[in-house]
Amino acid sequence: MPPSLSLSSIHWVQGSHPALCGEIVRWHGLYYVKGLGWNPVFEALCSEQLGEIAQHFGVRNDVTAFSAWRGEEFLAALVMDARPGEHPGARMRFVIAADAARGQGLGNELMTRAMTWSEARGDSQVWLTTVAGLAASSHLYAKFGFKLVDEHADRTWGDEHREQLWIRTAPTRS
Repeated sequence: MPPSLSLSSIHWVQGSHPALCGEIVRWHGLYYVKGLGWNPVFEALCSEQLGEIAQHFGVRNDVTAFSAWRGEEFLAALVMDARPGEHPGARMRFVIAADAARGQGLGNELMTRAMTWSEARGDSQVWLTTVAGLAASSHLYAKFGFKLVDEHADRTWGDEHREQLWIRTAPTRS
């Protein structure tokens, strides 16, 4: 496990931040392509899809990012996209943490911020797609009320993987 991060040294950002897109793509490449041996097509597709979404940061109120930084050092991020899509509600995408941030509780804080944003918007649900085998991620999603609703073989990212769909229904308002 990496050395502990001082939570007081973390700067939390909602929306765009210099180098955010580059860091998200970089860490996806390091984790999935280099670390897990995925096809480099994955990194290229991440770059393309994130670039399309990032054009709307600060322009639309249905697209944002949440990220954690220590000075100029990227620690973790996720992107929320509530534009009309495959499923109702907001889609959570590009969830990633730098090596130094894994296991430090930053995922909990990012998820809390993202779910608060979605609930304030009145989204009926939050959904995400991921791949099977990411135990820490699956644990985090389940902790925040996401349910695994589908799993199937998929080649979207270049090589065949078990694609999963997780959905969290918004809490009922009293």
